[in-house]
Amino acid sequence: MSTDWDLLIESHFDRKSSNKLTLETLLSAVNEVITESTDLRTPIMERVGSPISVVYDGIPEIPLTELGWNKLETDEGTEVAGQQRALLENYLDNIAPGGDLATKIKALDSFYASGFNQIESEKTNEMISKTLSFLVFYKTLTRIITNFNAASAGFTFEAFLATLLGGSQIKANTGTIADFKTADDIPISLKLYAEKTVAVGGSFTDLVRDLVDPKFSHPNGGMRYVVCTKSLAGKPGQQEGGIKFYEFDFTLDNVANIIAGASRAHTAANIILPLVEDDEGNLVLVANIDDLEEPVKFTADQIDQAMRKILSTSETWQDSGLKDFQIKNIVDSPLIGYQTDGSLGVKTDTAGLGAINRTSRANKDMVTPLITDPETKTVSNAEVSSVLNVINNAYLSVVGQQAEINARKGTGIKDLQKRGIFPQKIPSGGGKKNPEVQAVKALAARSRDWYNAQDEETKRKALKYTMGYLKTQQFELNRAESTSNKLVDLRYLGEINIGSSHIQNVLKNCESILNENVTAIFTSLKVLTENLNDYFANGLNEDSKAFGAISAADDIETRTKEVSGTE
Repeated sequence: MSTDWDLLIESHFDRKSSNKLTLETLLSAVNEVITESTDLRTPIMERVGSPISVVYDGIPEIPLTELGWNKLETDEGTEVAGQQRALLENYLDNIAPGGDLATKIKALDSFYASGFNQIESEKTNEMISKTLSFLVFYKTLTRIITNFNAASAGFTFEAFLATLLGGSQIKANTGTIADFKTADDIPISLKLYAEKTVAVGGSFTDLVRDLVDPKFSHPNGGMRYVVCTKSLAGKPGQQEGGIKFYEFDFTLDNVANIIAGASRAHTAANIILPLVEDDEGNLVLVANIDDLEEPVKFTADQIDQAMRKILSTSETWQDSGLKDFQIKNIVDSPLIGYQTDGSLGVKTDTAGLGAINRTSRANKDMVTPLITDPETKTVSNAEVSSVLNVINNAYLSVVGQQAEINARKGTGIKDLQKRGIFPQKIPSGGGKKNPEVQAVKALAARSRDWYNAQDEETKRKALKYTMGYLKTQQFELNRAESTSNKLVDLRYLGEINIGSSHIQNVLKNCESILNENVTAIFTSLKVLTENLNDYFANGLNEDSKAFGAISAADDIETRTKEVSGTE
């Protein structure tokens, strides 16, 4: 028989309390779940994989989102947590509050062994809350690692760990090798690899910038690397295994030892310095060191500021033929900016430097109102052209400085290579018998020894003249070098198991507090959403689905009152 859905819901909940659950409020809640979940028409067993118990289903599922988990920055520079970030934080904040990564992994490992018995609380609600926090961590991590490809998993894992440590991700291409920072402002470069394919590295230029001019609060002004190696087996989405966590630090004092000691020649080459012998046979930096200026690439803001400085002087406009009011209007406008809102368009040339597009109709139309005579309402083409010429000359002057600096740098590097101070060729491999490899390793070792003997100020200066920094090269440490004490001061943090079967084992220690209460609520919520989804998808014709939803809703209400103590 057909049942009127509105009457069915209302008749059930009118007798329960004064706070009626209407169809509108129910559907609103269900819609929220449906929006943030996978396709609910797919049975639970198919979505999470078999075999699996209903207890696993009862662990809350957090929507997986890299962007949603990151902290948002206001116009004033204040970081605020978005809705999804706040939801995840509510769970993860209970895991070793205030602790570092090592402390949190230790707490997670302890929970594996003893379940909620390790939680120091006599209050049932607190024990439930903290127990769920651990379980949400395990389940969310399992979903990240087993349901995404390597690239997507890496980015989402990064956001997940940043949230766990109370920190935030760092925008790419900002001159740092760090991926995120912790709540204590410790910079972390995160690497997630299959255990057999570990290769830890990145931009040597960015690493040097982090060490020479620290932007964070690392205790030694360094950069922390967290290396995670995953070992998984099984079908996609149903994989089981574990993730091992390691960490080590790059500092001003150890960077030369690590880089020079790397087995790969192209990595060791990064630390090579332009050293020569003085009259007394001591190694010193080459006399023409100033020609080796650091790589320069002006940002849009830097170009903008430099252009404004040039165009604000009267000498710049002296021969323009423009009137004072015209000059003032132009200088006060956003037109002279570079790649900013309202600025003139730039036409890129073959050299990649570009120029202000003086023939662009759009550019002319932007200039014209600012220099039109207010009395005669007229302006000449010559005046428009003059404005565009002056601004273009300012732009070329700024980018020309960049080109000149980089040209000198390039010339200096070639000269050093001709003199044998820098190697002519850097082999890609690390074959010990290869004479080119031996030559690179010898220069790297010499540079390392000289560097280690210097004071802190000299070390900071020297790093900006290393071959890797000047040539913006990459470095790479292999598995043995990044997951052992062979080359780095490694700290093994522990291993976290991945997979539903591992979580089921943990749940055995939590059954007494969760099965009767919380997991039943979340399991009923899944039943509710699936039955409602099926009921509506089938044209409101399957009464069994409607009654199944009502039964689940009734169970949710009853058990929530029990947990909250409101009965």
